[in-house]
Amino acid sequence: MRVSGLPRLLALIFVLVTTWIFVRSYISFNMKTIRLPRWMAGSVHKEKLVKIKCGLSKSCPANFFAFKIVSGAANVVGPSMCLEDHVIMSPVKNNVGRGLNIALVNGTTGTILGQKSFDMYSGDPSLLVKFLKEIPAGTLVLVASYDDPGTKLNDEIRQLFSNLGSAYTKQLGFRDSWVFLGAKDLKGKSPFEQFLKNNPDTNKYEQRLNGSASMYSEIQRERADIGGLMARPEYREWNPELIKPKKLLNPVKASRSHQELHRELLMNHKRGLGVDSKPELQRVLEHRRRNQLIKKKKEELEAKRLQCPFEQELLRRQQRLNQLEKPPEKEEEHAPEFIKVRENLRRIATLTSEERVL
Repeated sequence: MRVSGLPRLLALIFVLVTTWIFVRSYISFNMKTIRLPRWMAGSVHKEKLVKIKCGLSKSCPANFFAFKIVSGAANVVGPSMCLEDHVIMSPVKNNVGRGLNIALVNGTTGTILGQKSFDMYSGDPSLLVKFLKEIPAGTLVLVASYDDPGTKLNDEIRQLFSNLGSAYTKQLGFRDSWVFLGAKDLKGKSPFEQFLKNNPDTNKYEQRLNGSASMYSEIQRERADIGGLMARPEYREWNPELIKPKKLLNPVKASRSHQELHRELLMNHKRGLGVDSKPELQRVLEHRRRNQLIKKKKEELEAKRLQCPFEQELLRRQQRLNQLEKPPEKEEEHAPEFIKVRENLRRIATLTSEERVL
């Protein structure tokens, strides 16, 4: 009994030693390092709160400016402008006024060049014209409306704002809300613009417009023909609420027609189609016409097949009657010459002597 119990004891000791080695080697289990306060404190991770510039929902990438423009609400709450977490104009700074509030920013460095407000209800519009004409090239223009921005707007001022990239300046009127970011010598329209028409029935005058986004920081003067701010880049992982323009390095993509042509060529290249192949729209239209013709022929054959025997017999008899009622002159035209001579002789034989003289 003692001899048989010894192997069991050795096996039990071997299992315990193997288990202890495994736990110590692979799990790094050490009784000396386990302390309840230290273990509880180690499970708590402190999350650092990252402050986003100008209160945007997401941070902007490198070489992009973060900005936020808020229009005024009626004549109570004034507008505000923020660029790179720096407040340019706001009611707290007491540098906003009724009408149009404009700030100028260097498009390359982001330096604030100046800010000014213009009274568009009872002020002098020539001051705004002079201010807009003196804007240097490569300058970003931030505009926010307050109370009434459109009473004193004339055609010259509207055209100057259109040259800066505005698309709604010609519609701006009495107590409308408007926020806009453009640039000097910008080709095309700026994507940073929001417009809200004043409607007394729905009381839109008291609402505020909030324009916030990221914009590309570099505006090169030597590329003025393309424009400093171009179309939005296709960033799928970003927040869709952000407007993310990107300057296109390829001049071929400057216009919309070139962009569509370039996109179509890329799609044809991916599909393995040549330049001479038909576009997809043309192929679809031709396929649709072909199906319509086939359907029409099938309907005609089906209509003929569904006719009753009585209708078919009437149709055949009508065709025979039409053939018999054809004028004989047409048949004689194709008759041989001797038949025509014989018919003429018969007519002469039947005529009287008086008719022959005539």
